[in-house]
Amino acid sequence: MIREEELDALLRGAPWMPQDGRAADRYERVDHAVLGSAALLLIVAAVGGPASGRRFFVPVRADDEGRPQEAHGSDAFDVATVTRTLSGGRLHTARGGTIEFRGPGGPAAEVRRLPFQQGWSSNALSLVDVAGTPCIHKTYRRLDEPVHEPELLRRMNGTGRTPQWIGDYAYVHPSDGVRRPLGVIYRYAPGDGIDVPLRENLRSLWPRLGQRDDADETLVREHLRPMEEQLSRAGEFLYAFHRDLAGRLPGAAVYPVGAALERAARRVDVLEDEDGMTLPPHARTAAFAALRAELFLLEGEFEGRGPLPGAAPCHGDLHLSHLLCERDGTDWRMSVIDLSTPALSPADPGGAEQSPLQDLVAVQRALEYFAADEAAFESARRLGVDSLETMLGALDGAPHLSASRQAVLRRVFAVADAWRERVLRLLLGTAAASPLSRLLYVRRLLHELAYNQAHARPYHAAIDLRHARALAPTAAFARK
Repeated sequence: MIREEELDALLRGAPWMPQDGRAADRYERVDHAVLGSAALLLIVAAVGGPASGRRFFVPVRADDEGRPQEAHGSDAFDVATVTRTLSGGRLHTARGGTIEFRGPGGPAAEVRRLPFQQGWSSNALSLVDVAGTPCIHKTYRRLDEPVHEPELLRRMNGTGRTPQWIGDYAYVHPSDGVRRPLGVIYRYAPGDGIDVPLRENLRSLWPRLGQRDDADETLVREHLRPMEEQLSRAGEFLYAFHRDLAGRLPGAAVYPVGAALERAARRVDVLEDEDGMTLPPHARTAAFAALRAELFLLEGEFEGRGPLPGAAPCHGDLHLSHLLCERDGTDWRMSVIDLSTPALSPADPGGAEQSPLQDLVAVQRALEYFAADEAAFESARRLGVDSLETMLGALDGAPHLSASRQAVLRRVFAVADAWRERVLRLLLGTAAASPLSRLLYVRRLLHELAYNQAHARPYHAAIDLRHARALAPTAAFARK
């Protein structure tokens, strides 16, 4: 086991730090606890560089030659941590803090690690067997971001909407007494994200485009008919999830529409000035004009309406992959994973600016990315070009292509749009048409566009601008 006097030396270089923590000159030990012979539970702070000031949780163990390595993914760390969590209690740290383990208590259950390919994740995931039940052990690497997932899973136990909470553990610093989650154990939820059956359906639609001349809406409606009941039930499940979540978190609040409108308007100005990518100028100009028109209309619709109800707890960052469906023939058993609810109470920071409509908007935006991506690749395959070219062509009409090739591009994207609109209607009904949902839609689109511009992602920014420009017909309709 690594001796305490060696800890500070280990922080020099720290090759076992998570990727986003490496952009620092050095690391300082904030605190640590010894978890038997399994690992040192290190709390460190980055000093200097872009990551300066950030704190990280890094379990470390010694290899066979005594050299430090990250303990995530090791049998010893998973078994010791999960076993200690199930038993409950506290572990004192070197500098007067505690690590609190919250579990069912009672006799220790048998724990063993199972094979698991977690894929990419900003957190560390392992699969463990707890007395015959497969469970996920998730460790949070960053300490300075709000993490409410363990508490939310605990409160949602019994609803059947989320994986069953088994236990969690957190670090409590002696100076402020704040409980900062380090990890959680929950029952493994089998199944695929809802994006998997949706992708299968959309890709099986492409061969039909050359077989029939039906209108796009007719073709799409017929092709999606076998999934209609499942998608409608998925929408009902999402509604029930929000109902159960609201029943377990305190109070409701008034959504701060005025402040949200002001921030959105400022962000439009900043994003239009800051873009450094080569995107079709006229399409970009039209997209920002449509965004401004939509915000102007929304300001008029909200004016004089007084306090607007609508703030309530939500998932917070819902992606299609977070809506799990375990398929049994034509039946789907669903659950929601990776809860990112911003606040546990309206009084908490961000508590008033969360709404179930955020989740519906997130699904809408996810479907937009999803359908556009599939259409770009399918049209690229048909035309024998790169998918970036077809994505940009969907934005500006691809004037460099011949009329016949433009027609191919338009047809593929038109069918993808019709398919997306039908899926959205089956999932969410008419919920996406309310003024608050439209405001939240603009805010999320701007957030994603800002990310794509900052990271020079023209492919994804083109999707954002395409759907921003599509707000113009909605705005024209609202004027009538």
